[in-house]
Amino acid sequence: MREKIKIKILQALLEEVTKKYDDSITEKEKLLQKMFEMAVNDSLTGLYNRQYMQNYLLNLIKKAKRNKNEKFAVIFLDLDNFKSINDSFGHNKGDEILKEVANILKNSFRECDLVSRYGGDEFVIIVENPSFEVLDNLKSRLRNIIETEFKDFGISVSIGFSCFPKDISNVKDEEEIINKLLTIADNRMYENKKERKDKKLS
Repeated sequence: MREKIKIKILQALLEEVTKKYDDSITEKEKLLQKMFEMAVNDSLTGLYNRQYMQNYLLNLIKKAKRNKNEKFAVIFLDLDNFKSINDSFGHNKGDEILKEVANILKNSFRECDLVSRYGGDEFVIIVENPSFEVLDNLKSRLRNIIETEFKDFGISVSIGFSCFPKDISNVKDEEEIINKLLTIADNRMYENKKERKDKKLS
């Protein structure tokens, strides 16, 4: 009888220890997940941050070097007239709009595409194996969605993109390729902004 009681007590203790161990593992997993999200996500919008985007781009370039048929585009997107939102309505409203834009972008691209916040009101999206027609359609579609959604605030978008390997010639260093792709996309975005501004003035 005493042996049975001892066994039951030991079983109960074992179950309690196992439960505490499982709870401890779960808490550690949650903590690690939270730390990972803090490291790779933008704290305001929940999109991937600039650092993660650049690491992703680096891995994509390495992959493309192994597979010559691999291609991708880097899309640079900047909100037009966003500064006036912060000036007229305050930074809280500005933050709210950035979150809404982030959701629009997430819903406008495939799960396999990477959407990131580059900083301020700038976003970078990486699209694998795109066609020029798809990219051109994306520009029009995104502009229409954002202009319609925020018509009361006069917000629009300027968009530019660069393509790998089309826009990269005789560049071997991976960091240099990243910088060149981002610079080309950024420059084309500003060209797009200027063209649209000039059209409004003419």
